Amino acid sequence: MRPTPLTLAALALLLGANLWAQTMPDAGALMRQSEQMFKQSQQQRIQPQRASLPPEMAVNDTTVVTAQRFKFNGNQLLTTGQLQAVALPFANRPLKQQDLQQLTHAVSEAYRQAGWLVQAYIPRQTLTGVELTLQVIESIPPSKPGQ
Repeated sequence: MRPTPLTLAALALLLGANLWAQTMPDAGALMRQSEQMFKQSQQQRIQPQRASLPPEMAVNDTTVVTAQRFKFNGNQLLTTGQLQAVALPFANRPLKQQDLQQLTHAVSEAYRQAGWLVQAYIPRQTLTGVELTLQVIESIPPSKPGQ
């Protein structure tokens, strides 16, 4: 028995529809893939910047720093004035290792309260001056639930 043109057309339509339905991704999968690609591109963009940053200062139990003011490198999301207010309780007093960790934590916490995740650290520097430099590495905001 020889297939008629109508039978062939129906068969082609059935096979084509079935093939199309199998390859059509759902919107949720496309959205997740798009978000993942965006995050990867952000990380790739940030990675070379991190490589060019100054190394972290080696701090130990004998480290004591007294700074009258603080300088912030890498901050764009929060102003220097906002960060100066955060660092003010640490000015004009001897800062030991634990105090320096609390200072960098306070800077990171200010960003967290604004909805951002950052890394703050004290880069290698001469500690004989009146100014202490802190390095801020700003990153993308954390994903909010439901996004």
